[in-house]
Amino acid sequence: MTLNYEQLLLLRELNQDLDSLVENLQITHSDLATAIFRIYEFLSQRVEADVLFVETQDENLNNRVFCYGNAAENLKRTTPQLIKITEANSFSTPGKNWFVQPLEMAGNFIGSIGMAFLPENAPAKELGAEILDCVSEELDNFFFGIYSNRLKHSIIMGLQSALKNHSIIDSIDGAAYVLKKEIPFEKMIILYTDRELTGIENYNYLVYNGMQRVHDSFNTPHEGLENFFSKHESPLSADPDELKEIIGAGNVTVSYLLDGLIEEELIGKVILIPEEGAEFSIFCREIIQVFTESLRQRLVDFNRERNGLRKFFSDKVINQLTSEIGYDKLYLSPRDEEIGIIFADISGFTKMSEQILKSPERITDLVDKWSNGILERVFPLGGCLDKLVGDCVIILFGPPFYRDSAETIVENSLKAAEEIVKFTREFLRMPENKEIQQHEDFDKFGVAIGINYCPAVVGLIGPNEDLTAFSSGMNITARLQGLAKADQILVTEKVHLIASASDEWQFEGPDSAPVKNVKDPLVFYKLIEKD
Repeated sequence: MTLNYEQLLLLRELNQDLDSLVENLQITHSDLATAIFRIYEFLSQRVEADVLFVETQDENLNNRVFCYGNAAENLKRTTPQLIKITEANSFSTPGKNWFVQPLEMAGNFIGSIGMAFLPENAPAKELGAEILDCVSEELDNFFFGIYSNRLKHSIIMGLQSALKNHSIIDSIDGAAYVLKKEIPFEKMIILYTDRELTGIENYNYLVYNGMQRVHDSFNTPHEGLENFFSKHESPLSADPDELKEIIGAGNVTVSYLLDGLIEEELIGKVILIPEEGAEFSIFCREIIQVFTESLRQRLVDFNRERNGLRKFFSDKVINQLTSEIGYDKLYLSPRDEEIGIIFADISGFTKMSEQILKSPERITDLVDKWSNGILERVFPLGGCLDKLVGDCVIILFGPPFYRDSAETIVENSLKAAEEIVKFTREFLRMPENKEIQQHEDFDKFGVAIGINYCPAVVGLIGPNEDLTAFSSGMNITARLQGLAKADQILVTEKVHLIASASDEWQFEGPDSAPVKNVKDPLVFYKLIEKD
């Protein structure tokens, strides 16, 4: 049976009026529950609908039943035909004639919709089905918004889950896979900086062909990008058009990754090249924005984490640490271990500061450059920084992995001490320290060093969770350093005993000195400088 002219006219008027109603609901940003209720009111007046039933997901992506009309409260329980509707249908229950159909969006079932009439008001089967279909189509915009939110939510959760991976590279690889499943991009280039505490910028890049990473700045370099990075002092601020030429693309979308709200710092870029002939839709751009914001936060956390560790460890050690999940509890929680300790202090620093350097800026500059130079030399030998106290640098050997033998720790401690003496001599003779060289006591300036090997409690300790060591051995090492003169390296009995097993080291001694609050005198040896 086909619809007659009057029925077609009714449907046309219904469609126009419903369209106006739904448009007004969208303009006023009504929620789904309000929209369905208003449509129920409209249908009850225009076609004497008794019940409107909708089962789908709401704006919070929760499964929900919207039911308005006569006996609505117990309707789903008493009408099993409303459960799992997979095709359009009509049926009768006591006192009601039903028209039902599934709700679909982009080929996916997103719920069901039903409309019931009292038997005396029920339209013909074909007309009832058409009315319901008309209602369903008018609700499509609401359903599409929820469907889009559902998809967007799923993508966001996937991106955030991927970016939680402990490895920064693996996390971005996973996020690229999630992104490519929904966004039609051909290539993606990610540029980002790993900013050190000293202000040094380490620039990195990742290049993806679809889901696959094909180039990176670590293992599989891209010749064009390598040249680009070497050419620019600040590659992230360079003209994007130059990158277009390098990657051979004319149509690109560039997103900037910024750290900070008031003082913004550029920490990365995401460059997306759409598939040939394609443009990114508004939905795609929203997802790209979510991706870039999630990546921005991941990079901020990445830099913060690494710079927190850079206060103590070399980048090599940091890479090893951060490759393991739960590294903080595994290696950085306080523990009792035997470690090597170096105290290194600039001899004559007080006189140097008061009579030569004088200004706080000049004093700070000298200490910064000297201590950074020391770390550059002791980090490769397995040392880590405990702290800088004035002009005294405290270095530990053993943390964070505690895998080295006593012999290795002592050997590295002695090598590090020799490097500190050598560097300090060179540093004080640099042209920038000319005024120090002109002082009458220049020959008395140098570095005084004490070395110990002893048990200590080591780990991230205190309100700032700084790496430090506690033990009587730390106090003994400080006393030993205080006994040393310029460019002298004094060691404890334990260090001497372990080092004496090798022919590499020669010592003078023993000597002894009293220690405050300690009954026995401190016995020590002086390392003989190699020719």
